[in-house]
Amino acid sequence: MKNKILNDREEIEKFFIKLLGREIFISEMDVFASKCSCVGIMLTVRGLFIDDVEIFKEKILNKLEDLAKSYNIGDDWIFIRVLPGSDDVINIGVRELCDICREEYKFKKPRPDLISLKI
Repeated sequence: MKNKILNDREEIEKFFIKLLGREIFISEMDVFASKCSCVGIMLTVRGLFIDDVEIFKEKILNKLEDLAKSYNIGDDWIFIRVLPGSDDVINIGVRELCDICREEYKFKKPRPDLISLKI
C-alpha cells in the first residue's frame, strides 16, 4: 500500500505539471477515514489556482475519479480548498460521503473556503 500511495502522489503531480505546463508541487497525498465514516483522498498542493481548475475541470475530475476508484473509494464529493482571500488552491479532496454528511452537504456549503467541483 505504501508504494501505491507514493507512486500515485508522484503520478498526479506529473499529471498537473503536464496539464498546466508549469511546476505544481503535491507535497502530500493522504488516504483517510473520518469518525463519521466518510473516506477519501486529500492532496496538499502548491502552485495551483482557481482559474486552472475552472479551465481544466473535466480533465481534473476524470483523473481524481480514477484515483479514487483505484482505492475503492467513491467520488461523491470532489472539492478544492482555497487560501482565504486568494486564488491559491491548497487542497484537493475526493470524499465518499457517509449518510449524515451526504444529507448535510446536499443543502449547504460546508465552509466558505471550499469550492465543490462535483457533488
